[in-house]
Amino acid sequence: MPYQREGEVVLAMWREIERQLADATPASAEAEALQLEAARLRDEYQRLIQAAREHHRPEPPPIG
Repeated sequence: MPYQREGEVVLAMWREIERQLADATPASAEAEALQLEAARLRDEYQRLIQAAREHHRPEPPPIG
């Protein structure tokens, strides 16, 4: 899968987790699990950007 397309998928998943986190009770087990998943997706997104750069391919879309 091209880095841009895979990045779009990861970004959509990350945004959904962030929406769920906004609705979660702070400091709850659910919120902690969502924070871990958001961090994992953030790291995955950064990995895709780095891989695209290393292979001289178009980067995933910006987060904003």
